[in-house]
Amino acid sequence: MYQAELHGKLSQRIERMEDILTSNVFSFFKYSTREIFLKGYLKKLKVYVSDQEANEAEFIFWPRFEENTEPDLVIIVGNYYLLIEAKYFSDFGGETDKTKAQLIREIEGGRLEAKNYGKNFVLIAITADSYRKDYKFDVIPSEFRAHFKWTNWQSVAAFLKNILQTRAGIRQQEHHFALDLYSLLDKKNLRGFQSLDILQDTIPHLKPYESLFFEAKTAKFRGAFIGFRESLLFDKKIAPVKGVIFLSGERTFFTHMLQSSSLKHAENVIFYTRKDHERQKGPD
Repeated sequence: MYQAELHGKLSQRIERMEDILTSNVFSFFKYSTREIFLKGYLKKLKVYVSDQEANEAEFIFWPRFEENTEPDLVIIVGNYYLLIEAKYFSDFGGETDKTKAQLIREIEGGRLEAKNYGKNFVLIAITADSYRKDYKFDVIPSEFRAHFKWTNWQSVAAFLKNILQTRAGIRQQEHHFALDLYSLLDKKNLRGFQSLDILQDTIPHLKPYESLFFEAKTAKFRGAFIGFRESLLFDKKIAPVKGVIFLSGERTFFTHMLQSSSLKHAENVIFYTRKDHERQKGPD
């Protein structure tokens, strides 16, 4: 599926489906080396598990709760029952006359299932937003906020890139698998902004320069540019302009026109148009 989407072989409707995106991303975490990828990604969410717990994790895609509530994914790992609700272009379902809000239904159903498994319940919401938009989660009760986490697809891309750049010893096939997923997120504009912090490692290696411009007098191929220093040399210094250069709303320049009599109709043509020119010129 990765290659089909990367090469534009799927319809736009399918590419925009969040179920496809959820399947692509979390199938990778299910089938890749879990000690590296699943454990590392959960650590970013402050969900800490051991290597063995990561390997024994159970993935349940689109489980069914009461009231036709269908979360995107449940991961049972270690002491946790992680319910993941993923969004791409759509939003969380609101309350209707017949049903509660989507997140409320998932909290209620997830709590019950987690209790049956004897696990700690955590709700994880994934969106395509570049930052957390709190208004989307207003329905979540205050007493449950400690068990709720928000993240975005961009964090998955950042996680993958960091692993690919810093982790040695990854199998070649798995490296290609992770790179394909990163490329897919990039294609969907879900890569995220890389801050200037990434330059911190390069700063110690930068060398200072006295001038950023070449010397015009010694440059062999300088073209038309002679450098700012030479081009700005004048015999006289530029004197500051006295008064207002630009039109100011506080000053009125045309008050004398208010004192004149009413404007008279102009008999002659004031403006010259192309049509007038063609009309005078006549046909060729």
